[in-house]
Amino acid sequence: MPVLNDLELGSRCQELSHNLASFVSSIVRYYYKGDESVRSDPELQAWVAEIYDKGFLSNPSSGIPSSLENVSSLVKYLTMVIFRCSAQHAAVNSGQFDYYGWMPNGPSTMKSPPPTAKGVTTLQTILETLPDVNTTTTALLVVSQLSNEPQDRRRLGDYPDVHFTEKTPQKYIQEFQEKLDEISKKINKQNQTRSLSYLYLDPKVIENSISI
Repeated sequence: MPVLNDLELGSRCQELSHNLASFVSSIVRYYYKGDESVRSDPELQAWVAEIYDKGFLSNPSSGIPSSLENVSSLVKYLTMVIFRCSAQHAAVNSGQFDYYGWMPNGPSTMKSPPPTAKGVTTLQTILETLPDVNTTTTALLVVSQLSNEPQDRRRLGDYPDVHFTEKTPQKYIQEFQEKLDEISKKINKQNQTRSLSYLYLDPKVIENSISI
């Protein structure tokens, strides 16, 4: 599986999250003119409260808010949700088969307990520990399905269902798409100098949301 160093990987994530936050901020501030409009939106507050209650079991240590008090907190919240369900999920999920396709990278089961001392492992003990063929085949089938692109993929920034009909939000969407295209071209240029390309944070292969 092709990998990036931590600095470069962090740079890609930061660039994506920065452009996403800018886009979200533009859309949110177009519809919410002030903090009071956020606090007084019953549907928005009910949605946030439900996520806190059902998703995080009302656990205050989760760091997830139970309500939103201002526009800035709404921008931050929506950026977090969108980034987790798009770019971060793609970075973790899309390469599963590339990594787990070589079964010893991450055996789905072990037939023997791991060694308790160093220097005692042999090729034979490794073979006796790794899962059998049928178990391995099942695991490979699962990660293959998880890594496959869906037939109805909607890449990040593409919104075929036209919910934003006003000219200003449509302009923000177009600008966001142009920024993503710039990032994609930059990544493709970097990949030309690599023996193995890293595509998992390329906006062209990031979906709008999780689609399993």
